[in-house]
Amino acid sequence: MRKLSVLFSLIVGLSFGASAQQCLSDSGTATSAAITPSVDSLAVFTPASDSLPCIPTGWGPIIYDTLYFTTFSTLNGFSVDSLTIDSINNLPPGLCWASTSGDNTFGGGQNGAILIAGRVAAYPGQYKLVIKVTVTTDILTLNNSNLETAIGLRYYMRVTCPGQPCPPLDTTGGKDSLYIPYSGLTCDAGINEVSGGISNISVVPNPFSSGAEVSFFSTAQGAFTLRLMNTLGQVVSYQDINVVHGNNVVPLQKGKLSPGMYILSLSDGSSSAMKKVVIE
Repeated sequence: MRKLSVLFSLIVGLSFGASAQQCLSDSGTATSAAITPSVDSLAVFTPASDSLPCIPTGWGPIIYDTLYFTTFSTLNGFSVDSLTIDSINNLPPGLCWASTSGDNTFGGGQNGAILIAGRVAAYPGQYKLVIKVTVTTDILTLNNSNLETAIGLRYYMRVTCPGQPCPPLDTTGGKDSLYIPYSGLTCDAGINEVSGGISNISVVPNPFSSGAEVSFFSTAQGAFTLRLMNTLGQVVSYQDINVVHGNNVVPLQKGKLSPGMYILSLSDGSSSAMKKVVIE
């Protein structure tokens, strides 16, 4: 599993972490005690955009990438109470996100993590993320602030055809362009649309201490995989299940898992759906 680690702290600016479509909308108690990212005092992403590998489109398994970050403690001399991830737009289509906070809010100086998952169904090119956050200090609140406008922070992701070289990052053209296409690049594998065959996922009870039932509606049928991932994006348990068209109910056992927040993923290999669960 490819890890995407984004570690940052902004000294006189704002802070970040999310993606285009939120995978999970329900709240849950998050835990980030095991997350200890190193803070970059230069206020830049790690890895830098030009060090982040290109993502192949229309090919390969669903990716599960984890982004780590640290919010800053002060803003222009004011103490930061909280930072809320409002949105990150223009992520390559097919990807969605979930954070380690149920409402995507983190305290000043708090460590956090975001799981990005999906199968990229995007045209080859360079994508500039549009990151918006709300920061609350002891004096004022900055609502839905664009980090590029506020402090000139830009971060890019690149998509290419399977087996093709990763083109160099264009930071000059990327200043004004949300998307720079890679001309002359034809993907033999094609660009597959990512379909969402799973809906109405519920876990009862949630939180649970010994076991629960996962229920959902599926427009597809066949072999699926149910995974549980921790806040580091690591798969800690999985089971193969046979999904039928219509309503499905699958038992979920705690086993030897430790208390904390986990992300449940249902996947048929070409599309996925996720939900937060909490083990007490």
